[in-house]
Amino acid sequence: MKIHARHIAGTNMNGFKRALEIIEKNYIHMPKEFARLMWPDSPCWDHYCRCGYGVHRGGGMYLAAGGLLGKLRTKGLIRTPWHDDWKSYYCLTDEGREYLRNESI
Repeated sequence: MKIHARHIAGTNMNGFKRALEIIEKNYIHMPKEFARLMWPDSPCWDHYCRCGYGVHRGGGMYLAAGGLLGKLRTKGLIRTPWHDDWKSYYCLTDEGREYLRNESI
């Protein structure tokens, strides 16, 4: 399956490839972990977000990470972990590995 930039609206192709490289090299169980690896120096980590009965810092980063992971999953490039199994993690599918190998996709 060929993937073109027009299929991934709102996603920078370099960032898309970087996300796949991060998933390939790390055991990521939650979007929170992915966000820390993808955007470690972002000023958004200092923003406060309301949640439940209080606030926490960087809450929007988890949502951004979940959105990007959702795009990757929708395109069939990653497989998501089972929610009831801590031993499972995000990993690349065969299409995801092919995407990383071919820069012309």
